[in-house]
Amino acid sequence: MSQGAKPASQARSRQTRDKLVTALERLLQERDFDSISISDLASEAGLAVGTVYRRFENKDAFIPVIFELYRTRLDARMASPEGQAVLEPGAGLKAGLRQIVGNAWAFIQTDGHLIRAAHLYARLRPDLVGEDWSDLLDQSIEGARRMIESFPDEIRVSDKDIAAQIFIYLLNPLPVEKGLYGDDGVGAALNMDDETFLAALVDTMYGYLTTPSEPAAE
Repeated sequence: MSQGAKPASQARSRQTRDKLVTALERLLQERDFDSISISDLASEAGLAVGTVYRRFENKDAFIPVIFELYRTRLDARMASPEGQAVLEPGAGLKAGLRQIVGNAWAFIQTDGHLIRAAHLYARLRPDLVGEDWSDLLDQSIEGARRMIESFPDEIRVSDKDIAAQIFIYLLNPLPVEKGLYGDDGVGAALNMDDETFLAALVDTMYGYLTTPSEPAAE
């Protein structure tokens, strides 16, 4: 249960919570969480303001809900046929990278409102998100490590742990910045369409992973 949310032991209480969660997501598609008030949530859900406070102590109690929505949607995408990185036999590293980057970009396009809010409040209010965010990052890095180990004939970096971390770093902030903020962020410096951007990102990852590591300086 979300921190600050009160137990929904009765069916009616669960229905109320479901209405509020649905209202929250609809509003996040239109504006940032900071600009959404309890009154907005109540109106969108067709409920009285007092009813909202009977289920959630305050607006901050909705922050864990944002992460729950994000995680549920991410897990669903990863389990879907579209989210699976299934390669043809003999397909190489670059083909795998194209599929992984394409899946990440598709997720941003469909659920960017949740990704934006989850990333922001994981930094601003880690006390409300809890350990789940760190666990998700650890799982992502472990998945990247397994991917790297799947192409032993092409990968040239010597430290696979560092390579997995860099891979996840490239796969997250860069597409998120370009896909969610566009001209409002550093992505404004990119004078290219999405297809060109994704191809360049794949080339960057491929170049890093296939370049032999330099020996550490003594």
